Amino acid sequence: MHRSTLLAESLAVLGKEVASELRRRVALNAIGLFAVTTLVAVAYQIGPYGLAEQDRPFLLSALLWIILFFAATAGLSRVFVKEEDAHTAKALRLAARPLAVLYGKLLFNLLLLLALEAIIVPLYCALMGFAVKSVGGLVLVMVAGGAAFAVTSTFVAAIIARASGSNALFAILALPLLLPLLVAVIAGTRAAAGSPELLAVFPALRAVVSLGGVTMVTAILLFPVVWRD
Repeated sequence: MHRSTLLAESLAVLGKEVASELRRRVALNAIGLFAVTTLVAVAYQIGPYGLAEQDRPFLLSALLWIILFFAATAGLSRVFVKEEDAHTAKALRLAARPLAVLYGKLLFNLLLLLALEAIIVPLYCALMGFAVKSVGGLVLVMVAGGAAFAVTSTFVAAIIARASGSNALFAILALPLLLPLLVAVIAGTRAAAGSPELLAVFPALRAVVSLGGVTMVTAILLFPVVWRD
């Protein structure tokens, strides 16, 4: 009974987030505009032949995740700030338990990231001539990396929600947490591009899952305090 109620509350929070975003489209517009603009600029300046062949796997992997990283931070940071701006945070505290709020908003951010990846990654590969030898490995890295990014971004967004200058504060707090994750997903993407073997991405995948798991456990333990206080 307890689990089903928590699940129902989490899905209700997710439904509220989706309905609100479909009405206003603030996060969608911010993420989509930033990602597409950056992708076009990178493709125009570098293109599929602007890099030496031996440098392509690493540099193209790094550029892909830099685009995804900055596009994501442009929209994910507002998931709790908008509650404070609209003065709906108190009502949400009364309507759902803290972990349901965390899970619902986390799922919303995860859906945004996966949608962003589903659109940007194929476009990036086509425009930049980025050949990936292990598509399955790339998918695993993208899904695991997106989940870990969503967990970290959602938790940091909760911490800075009531602070003034929240956008700048989000970048300051999130960067030290996301930098090791960024290094790991770049390594995993490079491995998927360079080897057809699925096992090639496993070392980086373990690092991504470990970082995301530690952050998730920390968020579960600390979020109720952050949310109520």
